[in-house]
Amino acid sequence: MVKLIVDSASDYTLEEIKKKELSLVPMEIECQGKNYKDRIDIEPDAFYDLLLESPSLPKTSQPSPGAFLKAYDEWEHEIVVIPIAKELSGTYQSAVLAKEMSERENIEVLDSKQVTLSLRLLVEEAIRLRDEGKNAKEIKKELDALKERTHLLAIVDTLEYLYKGGRLSKAAYMAGNFLKIKPIISVIDGKVEVISKARSKKTILSEITKQLEEQGADLSNVYFGYTGKTHDISWFTDALASKFSLQDPTIYQVGAAIGTHAGPGAIAIAYAAKSN
Repeated sequence: MVKLIVDSASDYTLEEIKKKELSLVPMEIECQGKNYKDRIDIEPDAFYDLLLESPSLPKTSQPSPGAFLKAYDEWEHEIVVIPIAKELSGTYQSAVLAKEMSERENIEVLDSKQVTLSLRLLVEEAIRLRDEGKNAKEIKKELDALKERTHLLAIVDTLEYLYKGGRLSKAAYMAGNFLKIKPIISVIDGKVEVISKARSKKTILSEITKQLEEQGADLSNVYFGYTGKTHDISWFTDALASKFSLQDPTIYQVGAAIGTHAGPGAIAIAYAAKSN
């Protein structure tokens, strides 16, 4: 069987990791002088407490090549690594360096171009393919095609964390706060980009609906998520479920790797466009 290795930016719980027979290589979180292995040393609820208490923005860093090499050494058969987009983190490069260090040819490393919920969407497809008996090269080929059709849309509640993290200029931060703008962001070719702006729930829903329709979303497989300890996003999920006849949409908590930059109170949706 092919072993699937993910990083913590995929936002799987430890229980899910075990149940789905995945291997986790966690990202690192530095906060108030302490270092944590994401999901191992600190769970999302505890992280969001620290985030709100911390006078400075926590720092995230990629796993070392050694961490991946250790995971490779635990499995002698084929491996597929599905990390966060290489444009957003050095995790992909760490995985590639570890493959070179291992001198193994049976390891495939994917540049996912995705993060959090959209990364999970790729991993779930990899699990399905693995369970069908596909080999590592076949799985990577399928994921390379799927990642180009996969989309993530998110609405952040505050611009503060994007500004602190250097992803938003001071002028845009101040103007956005004054106008009470909530940017709608997406991951395009592995990069975070603001694709629209909204001021109310009504305009948020209108813009998300427009994106889903224009991109020809396959709504048989949709993931919703939120940042923070708790966040009622039923106004968002219920409206889209009604509009597009979604059955029991699944909602996930987004963890530290992404929550550091989005801040609490963000909401997101991930889906794939229909294949031609």
